[in-house]
Amino acid sequence: MKTEGIHDTEEIPDYVGAELISSLVPPKQQAHAQRLLDDPGSRNLIRQQLSQLADDNAGLLPQNSFSWILCKLTTFGAEETDTLRIYQAFLSQLNQLGQMCRILAGDGAHCKFDSPAVVANRITIGLGLFYEQAARRHQRHAAPSPHFYQQMAVSCFAVTGYKTIATQLPEWLEFLRSNFVSPRP
Repeated sequence: MKTEGIHDTEEIPDYVGAELISSLVPPKQQAHAQRLLDDPGSRNLIRQQLSQLADDNAGLLPQNSFSWILCKLTTFGAEETDTLRIYQAFLSQLNQLGQMCRILAGDGAHCKFDSPAVVANRITIGLGLFYEQAARRHQRHAAPSPHFYQQMAVSCFAVTGYKTIATQLPEWLEFLRSNFVSPRP
């Protein structure tokens, strides 16, 4: 899956969503659900419904499944291209979570030579999942504020051709926080 350049969105593989259908949808309805997933006009709707089923039946999901991430992201209500771009950002950063934690803690390498697409990915997922840590780092260690990083990500999305994401980034960040970060007790 590509994550760089202007609108380099590849098709998401057919199995994304199919594993959720086989895990969450009753056998007699699976073929119909798969047809809806294959239809570009109803794809987002079926992904939203799969997201709700996944929320209701969390124990049934395969532990190594990332399909639920895409289904959850579709509930934001954005165009499919924007949703896929955020999904790509999410997947591109999964193996970077340790590095992201180190960067937010002040121990990591600088990302000043990364491409705008990589910077947009890193900041979006970083602020979406670790906003509180970034805010604490700003308060305690005089690091740039989360707003500074957010503006940088807005610029990076705009430069790479994702102007809709750039204008909706605050909403995307809030969506990521509310849907992928467990509330503190």
